[in-house]
Amino acid sequence: MSLPASALGHTKIFSKVQLGSIFAEFTVTFLLTFFAMIGTVALLFQDIFFNQILVCLFIGGITFFATFFSYPISGSHYNPAISVGFFIANRIGFNRLMAYVSSHLIGGILAVLLVSYLFSQKNEALSGMFAKPTILIHQEGLMLSTICQSVLMFIVLLLFLGLTYLKKSKLYVASVMGVTVFMANFVNLSITNYPLNPAMTAAELLVFGNHEAIEALSLWLSPFAGAGLAGIIYYITFIRPIN
Repeated sequence: MSLPASALGHTKIFSKVQLGSIFAEFTVTFLLTFFAMIGTVALLFQDIFFNQILVCLFIGGITFFATFFSYPISGSHYNPAISVGFFIANRIGFNRLMAYVSSHLIGGILAVLLVSYLFSQKNEALSGMFAKPTILIHQEGLMLSTICQSVLMFIVLLLFLGLTYLKKSKLYVASVMGVTVFMANFVNLSITNYPLNPAMTAAELLVFGNHEAIEALSLWLSPFAGAGLAGIIYYITFIRPIN
C-alpha cells in the first residue's frame, strides 16, 4: 500500500500559518503561564498540597476551555513540546512548528514578566518566591525528574494524537485533555516542582533562573524527548497528511 503524498517527508511545501492560529497559541500560553504563576505566588492556602492542586486546576481548566473553543483555529498545542511532537508525527509543517514554538516561548516569558511586575509592587523580594526550591540535589533526583517529565509528556501527546486521529468531538477531546493535563502536571509538580510545559519552564529559568546548567537543560529538554517518542510511534503507526 502506497503512502499519501503528503506523508512522504517534511520536505514538501509547507502550508501557510495563519495569524489567527499564532495569536491563539500565544494568548493561551500566556494565560496558562500567567494563572499558573498567580497560583504559585498568591499561596491562597497554607498547605502546599492545596496550592499545588490550585495551580494544576488553573492549567487543566484553561486547557479544557482553550481546547474546546480554539482547537479548530490552531489545533490547541500551547506547548512547544506538543508542537515538536506533532511535527515529528507529520501533522504540521516546519513553518507552523517555528511559528508555534516562538509564540509559546514569547507568551510564557511575557506572562512571567507581567506577574513579576504586578507582585513586585507589593513585595520587593518576589524573585525568591518564583525561584522554586530544587530537589535535584543528587544525580538520582535529576534522572528521576527527567524520566518523569519524558513519560508524562509521552502519555499526554500520544493521547492527544490518538483522540484527534479518531476525530472525537471537541467536548470529548477538551474534557479528556483537560483532565489529563491536570493530572500530569500534578504528578510532575510533585516530583520536579515545574509544570509540564517547556515554555513555562524556559520563562521561569530565563527570568528567575537559579539552577545549575545541567538541571535547567534537563528540565527543559525532557518533555521534548517524550513528545518526540510519541510522535515517532504515531508516525510509524498512523501517517496523517500535513495540516
